[in-house]
Amino acid sequence: MKPGPKPMLENKELLKKIKDCVLDGMNLKETARVSGINEDTFYVYHSDNVLGIADKIEGWRRDRKLRLANDRMEEILQLNPKDKEYTRSVLDASKFTLETLDKQNYSKRSELTGADGKDLPTPIMNVQRDNSNNEDQSTEQKD
Repeated sequence: MKPGPKPMLENKELLKKIKDCVLDGMNLKETARVSGINEDTFYVYHSDNVLGIADKIEGWRRDRKLRLANDRMEEILQLNPKDKEYTRSVLDASKFTLETLDKQNYSKRSELTGADGKDLPTPIMNVQRDNSNNEDQSTEQKD
């Protein structure tokens, strides 16, 4: 009986190898080769998201982008840039990446809902019922 994907993808050492490859910027083909997994098998596991491997890889790719953007920001902040146009474009790309992938720490948006889209706490919005015409009237609480 041939071992299936479950024992292979539950191997913590193998998952660490895959994670390290993804964080180093390797594509699926390179990752399979370095990890010692048959390339076709690895593509099937990824496309079928066996044991969540595609989700894990996507998360590690996001982590890599965040790390790279953070590194670029640090470099730019420590340099006296000579090519201001190049520096501006790298800075803008790094800021965009951080603001979109790490919203909790870098986003400039103000949410009109609670965390993760949940309702705001009730003291923020009061609903008063006007009994004369049975309509709800919403009023915002002022600070």
